[in-house]
Amino acid sequence: MDNNIKRSKETIAIPLGIKSLNKLLRAHWSYKGKMKKDYQLLVVNQMRLNRLRKTDVGEKWIVNITSIRKRKLDYDNLVGGCKPLVDALCEESFIWDDDNKHLVISYNQITNSGPEHTVITREKAANES
Repeated sequence: MDNNIKRSKETIAIPLGIKSLNKLLRAHWSYKGKMKKDYQLLVVNQMRLNRLRKTDVGEKWIVNITSIRKRKLDYDNLVGGCKPLVDALCEESFIWDDDNKHLVISYNQITNSGPEHTVITREKAANES
C-alpha cells in the first residue's frame, strides 16, 4: 500500500433537510417512497454537477452526513432519519453498500437560521490488507 497517495474529500449538498425518525415512523408509506426518490434524484444530480464518479464494486468509503437545520434533533432521531438518504446514496452508487465492510459513517448537525439542507462528504478509505 502506498501511503503517499493523497486522498481527497468529495462533497455533495442537497437542498433537503433530514426528517426525524419520529416523523418517518408516523409517515404514510407513499411519502417515504417519494422522499427516497427525491433523495435519489438530488444525489445523482449533484454527482453529475460535481463530476463525481460512481463507486467501484466493493470500495470502502468514509462518509460524513451533516444536517444543517434550525433545531437540533436527538442523535438517534438524526441517524434513523438519515436511512432514506443512505439508501439513496447506495442506489445511486455514491457508496457501494451501507454495511460495516464498505462504509464508515458519521452524522453531524449544525444549527442555522437559514434554509435546511444536507451536506454529504465521502473519502476513500485506506485499504485494510
